Amino acid sequence: MKNYELHLEVIAPETVVFEGAVRLVQVPGVAGIFTILKHHAPIVARLDKGGIRIVDESGKENVIDCEGGFLECRENMITILLDRVAKEAE
Repeated sequence: MKNYELHLEVIAPETVVFEGAVRLVQVPGVAGIFTILKHHAPIVARLDKGGIRIVDESGKENVIDCEGGFLECRENMITILLDRVAKEAE
């Protein structure tokens, strides 16, 4: 990973759902939906049911439906640990 990229890993108990460089990630936090861009302040958050919207480096959008989990962001690295993944759509 280049230190100026925003890198995302989405991990479920059964599999790695997504891994790669992204422009932004929008997630359903328990306090509401929020977006993470490059150079976001460090954060740990609990996720609610809903869609995780991912925009990759090329601008392609992908939505992963989740049933809850946790997110950690620090130093342009986002890790999302899902309780389980409901489905994946493009």
